[in-house]
Amino acid sequence: MILLGMLVPLYLLGQPSSGGGDAGGRLSEMRVKFNIAESDLGEISPASETMKLASLGLRGVAATLLWNKAHEYRVMHEWDRLKAALNNIALLQPHYDKVWEHQAHNLAYNVSIEFDDYRQRYEMVREGTEFLTRGVRQNRNAPRLVWYTGWFYGQKMGVSDEKVQFRRLFADDDVLHESLMDEQIPIDSPDALGPFGKPDNWLVGRLWLERGYGLVDSGVKIRRQTPLNFYETGPKWRIKHAEAIEDEGVLNAKAKSAWELASKAWEDFGKRSIPTLLPFTVKLGQLEELENLREEKLQQFRELTKEAYDAAVAEKVAELPVDVKKVYERAPEERTEAGKEQMKYIAAMVRPDLGEVAKNSDPSVRLKAVSLIGEMKDLSERHNKTRGYRDQINFDYWETLAQAEQEDRTLEARKLIYDAEKAITDAELFKATELFEKAFVQWAEIFDDYPVLVIDDTADDLFESIRHYMNVIDSEDLPENFPLYTFATMMRDYGDIDHNAYAEFRETQKEKAAARRKELEEQERKRELAAADEEESKEPPQVDSDDDADAKTDNANAETPMKEKSADGEASDEKAADSDGTAVPAEPKEDVVETPPV
Repeated sequence: MILLGMLVPLYLLGQPSSGGGDAGGRLSEMRVKFNIAESDLGEISPASETMKLASLGLRGVAATLLWNKAHEYRVMHEWDRLKAALNNIALLQPHYDKVWEHQAHNLAYNVSIEFDDYRQRYEMVREGTEFLTRGVRQNRNAPRLVWYTGWFYGQKMGVSDEKVQFRRLFADDDVLHESLMDEQIPIDSPDALGPFGKPDNWLVGRLWLERGYGLVDSGVKIRRQTPLNFYETGPKWRIKHAEAIEDEGVLNAKAKSAWELASKAWEDFGKRSIPTLLPFTVKLGQLEELENLREEKLQQFRELTKEAYDAAVAEKVAELPVDVKKVYERAPEERTEAGKEQMKYIAAMVRPDLGEVAKNSDPSVRLKAVSLIGEMKDLSERHNKTRGYRDQINFDYWETLAQAEQEDRTLEARKLIYDAEKAITDAELFKATELFEKAFVQWAEIFDDYPVLVIDDTADDLFESIRHYMNVIDSEDLPENFPLYTFATMMRDYGDIDHNAYAEFRETQKEKAAARRKELEEQERKRELAAADEEESKEPPQVDSDDDADAKTDNANAETPMKEKSADGEASDEKAADSDGTAVPAEPKEDVVETPPV
């Protein structure tokens, strides 16, 4: 009787669904609620070894055999059997994320390259994306799978060697578009459409990523991925979209709008709270605010413990080396550039131990001082973590890139390069030369304002354009006054450039160029003076006629002698009067008797 009594609750709990309106027992309802029902298991062939092993509780063994079979089929190029094996693996392990990720990657990357025609390669890439989409359907609470799907659409279709063809095929793939619409991905919305009014792979991938962000915001935890990497991809896909359409020749207001949206997306990313391993979240765009808050707290601490703080600083200053101490005590406006740079390190050297300062401060303010130290420590931890996260993803670079690319001059510089390359293709070499030279001037100005851009992919493309320009002008060397001489030299010598080194080197080159211009101007001035002196020395002496000589003599007797300036600018006086000021009469000239011609 006891056993019969236990069967009743077991039946109520484990009763399967009838497939109609009956949801079944409690366990069946929970499977449906949490999306872990595996009703698709019946799709496996009942006569297969897989089904036999699964029926005997050896599902793990069956899955392992299928993974090995899938590998063998790929090596043997038996694509239909491979797809069947992958389907059975998915049926046996539908809630194992790595099944969907690994096998989708297998199809899109490993299998697709076995085909020569890019159209067949695209078909295998699409097979991979659809396999992932199926995994998302069966794992509604798996943000990592949703993220991976969005990453797939962007990275595989937008970065591979066949990206030009893949992007075009994707834009015209109505079958895939319909499938995406069934998955509630609004590919007909402005957020998914490219400049030609068709779905863009980068923007569609971003919509998948946004779905994943919404899932996490609703309370689902991120697994097997860092939050930083999870959240950075969406705004970065905006940037990649803008770069892609510019590479395809869209260099108009649509490109500028794309960069503006990318900049806004990156700014919003900087405002998002990113979880960390420490008991606080960080916002990547809050770095400057944290620095200001920390400085405010330090200023409050100084004012609160003024006597103790000043005494501690004085002790530190007294221990400084003599030359360093002189720099510290010098007024800020009297410091050289090197001294100003050195002050950053000197300030750290004279900073006292705040704990010791609080201990030596007045007892009435000691508790408040200790509290301020705790607040500054917390701000420092947040600042360091924020700085570390920014460095991990090169936050400053992407922020600067989005800002620089939306400027009209950058758009114009890109258009000039694009048109110059096209002119080379059309064998219009004079036109190409003119366009290149205009573009290089603009790029030099852009790099001066945004040195960080020299580490961009654009730098490689621009250096390649410089090589094309050198071929057009039939020269293996660039003149020193070439606008991008520094950039081209560093790219040639090192292959890549550190933006800080570039900025420093560029500044040094400017100083050298200014000094050289001044030197050349001085040399030119000296040459002009020398030429003037030489010209003056070559003038023939003037011979006066009799009448002119008499007239000059009369004038000399009547006028007061004048001071004349010598050729080198120094005044010299000729005596035209005696010591008492009386004019000295000119000596009479002898009459010149001309000999008549014979």
